[in-house]
Amino acid sequence: MNDNPKDPAHEANSAESLMAPKTSSATTRRRLLKGGLGLAPVVLTLASRPVLAWHCKSPSAWGSEQLNPTTSLSTNQGHASYVDETWTITNWKNNTERQNLGKPWIKLGYTNRNWKQVTLRMLQGRGVTIPSGVDVDIQAYQFFESGTIFQKTVVVAQLNGLLLPSVTKCISIAELKEMATGRYNPPYLSVTWYENDILLYLDNNWIVKP
Repeated sequence: MNDNPKDPAHEANSAESLMAPKTSSATTRRRLLKGGLGLAPVVLTLASRPVLAWHCKSPSAWGSEQLNPTTSLSTNQGHASYVDETWTITNWKNNTERQNLGKPWIKLGYTNRNWKQVTLRMLQGRGVTIPSGVDVDIQAYQFFESGTIFQKTVVVAQLNGLLLPSVTKCISIAELKEMATGRYNPPYLSVTWYENDILLYLDNNWIVKP
């Protein structure tokens, strides 16, 4: 389901974590987020997947759980559970269907003939925040092949949020746009998330999968 990212140093850690044993993922997440947010290398883990559904928690609830594993929030499977999943980065790159969602570019209003002509600048015009340092004149499907895992994830998170009401029940579009800057402060938590922490949240809460 993954793309073939072009940033070797950044992607290597992601690949290792995807193959890591499930029993160590919770410990890894706590170590990354407790006391030193944003200092660890990028690690993406496969969250436990509910049968025929996906679930998510708000950034503040999920962040609280990582900082304090004994909190009562840790027994909650999620603030909400939804039958339809979200589109992956690969779905957006290839305009492929996901469960009952259909093709993402078609749902965004383009056709099977013109979706490859969409540039990041055009997405900016629709309110999507593009990470700094990215060529906004690149065609979006090419960006989903060549961008870093962080860049691709935060753009897809916003696109999913624009089209899927279930996403915005977990996190607002404004928060997703803030995350795209690479720096985000979860409500009610005295911490700052940087790229690694943002990736962990979006991946583990099924907002975006590779």
